[in-house]
Amino acid sequence: MTKKRNLDQEKVLSTATEIVRNEGIKALTLSRLASELDIRTQSLYNYIANLDELIALVGARLVNKLRQKITDGILGFSGTEALIKFADIARNFLLDEGTLGVIIFYLHEYPKDSPFNTEAQKLVALLNQVIDSSHTNVGTDAPFSHALIGSVLGFVFIETSGFYQDETDASSTESYHQMIKRIITPSGEPA
Repeated sequence: MTKKRNLDQEKVLSTATEIVRNEGIKALTLSRLASELDIRTQSLYNYIANLDELIALVGARLVNKLRQKITDGILGFSGTEALIKFADIARNFLLDEGTLGVIIFYLHEYPKDSPFNTEAQKLVALLNQVIDSSHTNVGTDAPFSHALIGSVLGFVFIETSGFYQDETDASSTESYHQMIKRIITPSGEPA
């Protein structure tokens, strides 16, 4: 009698996510994933086209989860407080996700119509809504959102890379907040 499989794309993506979260993106291979799922590698093609699509789908799920966290977390905030809260949630989310958060840095490798990029565009649209509603005098949204996104990602990259080994969590957070406030209120106006 054959064993009945209870496998779907959700289970495949969840297992892939856990591999990346626990061991990093380089540990994610189709043979490793198949082994974790107790199936043959060829069977994965019933759920995904290839490793690139798998990473794009895992990345899309991560960005979607981040967008939901930000949407929920900025409720009740407005103006520059909403922008600061947006940046704080993004930083904390990426730090909490650990090695899984690194997948964000692979976004540039995927086409504009990939699920990963589609979710990233929704996140940028949310940021632009927050910028517009903040009434912050930033001119056009694009350069401001580029600066904010680049600063958050760059800071997280530096934090997780251990560039400043003597820095405490508290001093890192203080440096981060100073950076974000300078971006949001470059003229020195209180945030």
